[in-house]
Amino acid sequence: MKSYNKILIIGIDGMDPKIVKNLFSENKLPNFQKLSETGSFLKLNTSNPPNSPVAWTSIATGVNPGKHNIFDFIRRNPENYLPELSLSKNVGEKYESIVKSESFWKYTSKAGVPTTIIRWPVTFPAEKFDGKLLSGLGVPDIKGFLSGYSYYSESVETKRTQNNILKVIKENNLIKTELYGPKIRKGTDIIDIKERLEIKIIDNNSVKLKINNKNYSVKKNEWSDWIEVEFKVGLLKKVSGIFKIYLKDTNPFEMYATSIQIDPSNPILPISYPESYSKELAKDGLFYTLGIPEETAGVEDGIISESVFLEQINDIEEEKTKLFWKEFETFKKEKNGVYAFVYDSSDRIQHMFYGKDDNKEIKNYYMKKDEFIEQVLEQIDKNTLLLIVSDHGISSFKRAISINTWLVKNGFMTLTKELVENDDGVLFKNVDWSKTRAYSLGFNSIYINLKDREGKGIVEKKEQVVNEIIKKLENLTDNGKQIVKKVYKGDRIYSGDYAKDAPDLIIGFNPGFRMSWQSSIGGFTKEVITNNNKQWQGDHLIDPSFVPGVLFSNIKLNKTSANQPDILPTILDALNIKVTNDFDGMSLLK
Repeated sequence: MKSYNKILIIGIDGMDPKIVKNLFSENKLPNFQKLSETGSFLKLNTSNPPNSPVAWTSIATGVNPGKHNIFDFIRRNPENYLPELSLSKNVGEKYESIVKSESFWKYTSKAGVPTTIIRWPVTFPAEKFDGKLLSGLGVPDIKGFLSGYSYYSESVETKRTQNNILKVIKENNLIKTELYGPKIRKGTDIIDIKERLEIKIIDNNSVKLKINNKNYSVKKNEWSDWIEVEFKVGLLKKVSGIFKIYLKDTNPFEMYATSIQIDPSNPILPISYPESYSKELAKDGLFYTLGIPEETAGVEDGIISESVFLEQINDIEEEKTKLFWKEFETFKKEKNGVYAFVYDSSDRIQHMFYGKDDNKEIKNYYMKKDEFIEQVLEQIDKNTLLLIVSDHGISSFKRAISINTWLVKNGFMTLTKELVENDDGVLFKNVDWSKTRAYSLGFNSIYINLKDREGKGIVEKKEQVVNEIIKKLENLTDNGKQIVKKVYKGDRIYSGDYAKDAPDLIIGFNPGFRMSWQSSIGGFTKEVITNNNKQWQGDHLIDPSFVPGVLFSNIKLNKTSANQPDILPTILDALNIKVTNDFDGMSLLK
């Protein structure tokens, strides 16, 4: 078996084998096609459930969720039933990772191989290892949020809404308003730190912003350059942030602002390791640091148009590609090394444009990535193993299923009041836990209200309730269509020290169906099945058999498909690194 000096891993979130094959038939991906012919193109079987935190962590660690501890985008606190994000855990003023298994970069760096990881999901806070890492999915903004925007408008009635839509007043072509920064505790209250923002209307097509005594010129119908801001959060403490705006109009005044990102040149949280790494990268220009910078909510709320959203994605992609080539130059010069880089705007484009206009925007993205891969192939040598991976594919999302509502209507959950639409943000509103046997939290998960495990658990015989739910749920239909392909028992599909913390049941929906947004965080809809009227019409939180990812390689692999945990052993095998850990995957080189 040939060993390699270098390994280049390129992640493309959500890249779907069905779309790839369709574009192959249209001769639209010549470089991926060439790679599939001279090397390999396999389906990469995804995790169960097939959501990004679970999948990318399975790829990175070579083990199943029962060993790495990520089971869904959202997990529950068994003591109080409240949701917690799986991306990281906020402990006081610090963040901690909840991933319990070592990732491939730990092994390669320990073996003395120079290792650089950029924007791999679920890597915040950046962990210490003998290499370089810039965190991806999971990085919050300076408020601690994973997404958000502000909208400044003369047209709205209220001064400030929950979604941060702010009414502004223009006097003599001057607007005086505020930027909302980090939240701090003042006594028993949580307050926003604000900074004055002045906007001077220059003419019908441009404005000048003034913040922290710095001026920025912005043109109408264009994204601005990065705007820097400092918030004073204490006597001697300041928090640096960066944001961009899109000026929609000057009369009436309408301006969209992204969430205020962590400034990579002066980060307030550990978004890279070493800490100086993000500062080093930012010397060539600031860049988006938020884990999910593509603010789809702005499109959903009708604040920005699809074309403006796509302009933002192009901006993000250009920044990332600039980062890619900067580090690639170092990687290329080294005698050996591992370089992993993940693109994930592909995921957001597919969520927002799947099934629309013959997937035109999605196809355009894949074609641009094909051009990028052409450049990569031109610059790697025969001693470099190239692996291109995606965490899952994509499918349709037409009907939303409220599993919590279904549990109520089927006698597994009891409410103290009549079932109503839950739109006020109160989680598990009116649930009578003394009479509740099961509840749902997360995008595919059901938990049994087990005695001595849950805070108010009552169920003593778990298996009986589990089997009853499976039987009824697998028979659930919508206009004759079966909603659920299969319901999986957590203790059957996971193994390891953390399998005890897994959901008791994992729902594998059929294409077209997905958990409702409300149910995923412990809420309800009045009816079990509702139309998905959002623009978010593409999704992958269904049965894993429908949404495998892809694996391309520049070498022939004698396989017809691969599993996500196979990637780590393959990396180590290619570099001839021997370890004794009990991985769930096997090297694809054997």
